[in-house]
Amino acid sequence: MKKFVAFLAIGLLFSSPRTFATSVFSDSFSDPNGALLGQSPQIGTGVWTITGTSIVNPISVNNGLVQLANTGQDAYAQLSSSVSTGSGGSIFVGLDLNVSAAQANGDYFLHFASAVGATSGFFDKLWAKSSGSGFVLGIQATSGTTNWGSTVLSYGTSYRVVTEEDFVSGAANDTFDIYVNPTDLSVAGNNTPYATLTWNGAVAEASAYAEINFRQGTATIAPTETVDNLIVSGSFSDVSAVPEPSTVALAALGGAACLIAFRRRR
Repeated sequence: MKKFVAFLAIGLLFSSPRTFATSVFSDSFSDPNGALLGQSPQIGTGVWTITGTSIVNPISVNNGLVQLANTGQDAYAQLSSSVSTGSGGSIFVGLDLNVSAAQANGDYFLHFASAVGATSGFFDKLWAKSSGSGFVLGIQATSGTTNWGSTVLSYGTSYRVVTEEDFVSGAANDTFDIYVNPTDLSVAGNNTPYATLTWNGAVAEASAYAEINFRQGTATIAPTETVDNLIVSGSFSDVSAVPEPSTVALAALGGAACLIAFRRRR
């Protein structure tokens, strides 16, 4: 019986099709409706905390979605561990994004910061602006030009958006990609990027990223959108799609089986 329980535990754990070993942040915003501030992510350190002092349009969670307005309060959540931007690695961000409105000039609404609680020094900025009857997404390193995708996306439609920053040896030379609804969920390079960027501007890379941030810019330029299933990882496969509920349940069952096995051995 002991051998069967142990075998079941191992089988359940490794039958899960995706691994989260390299994730440093994950939040499905499944806490009760209300203010985002004070809510705890599933993976991360501490709770969502205000950036700066603005309390206009407090960021809220409604039915599992973060509601971002086009002006007001900003917030950050600390990663479970700081991510070094040394050469040879990458950092990926995945999110379910649904934009309801955007402005002609555009603004960024998601980014990293190099220090916990920082009110400046923002990096890897994800932008949105209006285009025709819809909107486009853009990526900016920290300052300088924002590179925009050319495919117009539809308002009121949920997209799985993934950003990638590749850490390149040297200063001010990291590269970036945006993917929208990637079809190959295992390898980033097997998908066609929606937009790309090579680091530009006078400010060089930070030495590390410590937190992920939501930003509600000014009403004249910022988009209005919802965000769900936000994941930060060093692995594309961790962020390219969110785990199915059955996968999460299977992993939990495997963990329970392991616990039973270990208790029986004591």
